[in-house]
Amino acid sequence: MGESMDILSFFIPGRLVQSILSSRSELKNKLISGVVFVAVSIIALTFLSSFFIEEKIEAKFLLSGFENVELPYPSFSQILITRIIYTGLAILIVFIISRLALYFIKREDAKISVLATFILSSFIVMVIATAVVAPILVAQPKAPYVIVETELQDVTVYNGSFTGYAEQGIVTITSPVLNIGYLRAYRVMPDMKMVDWRVQSIEEIEKLVQESRTVLNMSSIKWVEEGVEKNLDRLELATGQWTTMRYNIYVNAMWLNVGPSISTQIFSMFSPISWGLTLLFITRCFMKTYQTSMSAAALLWILTYFIFFIMGLM
Repeated sequence: MGESMDILSFFIPGRLVQSILSSRSELKNKLISGVVFVAVSIIALTFLSSFFIEEKIEAKFLLSGFENVELPYPSFSQILITRIIYTGLAILIVFIISRLALYFIKREDAKISVLATFILSSFIVMVIATAVVAPILVAQPKAPYVIVETELQDVTVYNGSFTGYAEQGIVTITSPVLNIGYLRAYRVMPDMKMVDWRVQSIEEIEKLVQESRTVLNMSSIKWVEEGVEKNLDRLELATGQWTTMRYNIYVNAMWLNVGPSISTQIFSMFSPISWGLTLLFITRCFMKTYQTSMSAAALLWILTYFIFFIMGLM
């Protein structure tokens, strides 16, 4: 019975606070449990994000020559590192705002360990939210996307040939291997104006693709020609062909949705809702611990949520 009550304390802010304040040993146990919840939430969110990207996004390039270029999906390790950074930043923001709130309510002498404990323990809400949304996301169909513009860095092109505009006029480059510092690929209309992709239907996207063509802007180009290493600062509005293209750094891309995207909508809603519930748990604990008013707790929630939104943490 005692063990079940201890577990229950993680779900009810009032009981969690009472448990934390009951003894030093209990505070230590809750602090350790909170760290575990943070770690589990990071891992769970990383797996959920990786699953969504790999299994629920169906994308392809609508850029000539990019049919076999690797799609710019982040790796599991990249997602994990991002999650760790974002979670650490979120905890820091909540802690700083809470400490400022304590200062304004004249409770600056409050124990930091108690505050840190219920902030960390709140991540059980994130774990539960992830467990709830995961099966819903699994049941959804893939969301189809097309990429109509992209920016890449540290690009290597094999058996490539490009013709475009440089300072000295029209230039053609042909080489078994070309190294390109920066490459931007996009589509232009016959008058060489960039395509305006602000359309509402798949039919309009298909029409724009048929009417446009792919061009490239490149900079810091290096290649070997007749045994001599050559370089070119810039090549604009270039067209070309190649057998293989590889890149090390993905900078940006324009993704267009071309079909049902329920899975994307669910995933995009998950972060603001789960963070909202987690912050609600924290502010309830704050109110119970420091005996503040409901309006003060609501103000703390609104301020923290707004800062999270502004900083792109959700």
